[in-house]
Amino acid sequence: MYENIFLRAFQAFHAYVDTFRDASGKLEYAMQAKLGHTEEVCRITDLIMADGGGFRDEDRLTFRLCALFHDVSRFEQILRFHTFLDAASFDHGNRSAELIVEKHFLDDVSEKIRSCVINAVRVHNKFAIPADLPPAHIPAAKMVRDADKLAILRLVIRFFQGHENDPSIRLDLPDTPSFSDSVLETVKARQCVRYTDLKNVNEFKLALFAWVNDLNYGASFALASREDLFGQVRALLPEDPRLDELLRETRSTLSARSSAP
Repeated sequence: MYENIFLRAFQAFHAYVDTFRDASGKLEYAMQAKLGHTEEVCRITDLIMADGGGFRDEDRLTFRLCALFHDVSRFEQILRFHTFLDAASFDHGNRSAELIVEKHFLDDVSEKIRSCVINAVRVHNKFAIPADLPPAHIPAAKMVRDADKLAILRLVIRFFQGHENDPSIRLDLPDTPSFSDSVLETVKARQCVRYTDLKNVNEFKLALFAWVNDLNYGASFALASREDLFGQVRALLPEDPRLDELLRETRSTLSARSSAP
């Protein structure tokens, strides 16, 4: 039953994406990149769930639906505003949640699952999970936030290694030398950095280290450790012993948390 529900949602999602294709059937580059990102978030969600966790079938369906629809508004965002910057367009988490309702994507699922997916999608891009989120919806919110962050880490690494061409990945930030001590201190204090506080590409890369403190599932830590995602980010930053120490601390956190539920 749950497989059939997801298949229908999958088909509805792709039918919606197809409305953004040109006469030749192609998506513009930025939209194709977001479709690829969605597919990767779905794959990572499956990887996290496969590594234990004791998830019920209902949980697995809910988490997979969150992954599928978390960025569904990105196609409209590019069409209308030609940017992925929420500050210059709309909050894509809020808009994705709205589209789930407007486009009737989940009308055939239970209200329990539908409301959970809508809320998890709405908060997936927020600075932190809001305190007023219903407790029953928190596991889904944590799952989609984990999978999204891990997919973004992979994407950022590929871009700065020269394997991706989408310039929006760098958030329109200048590629100037060094980074501010304030961003480093914020990360070392285990606090996430707001995008609006970033002044250059190096600070964006450095801010990614704070994400280790915003992962939730043991399998998420294990994946980041196994792929040495933060080690690869460190290699993209300038020589600085403070960054070497930050990487050692980050790897220690990953190792300690990888065995958690």
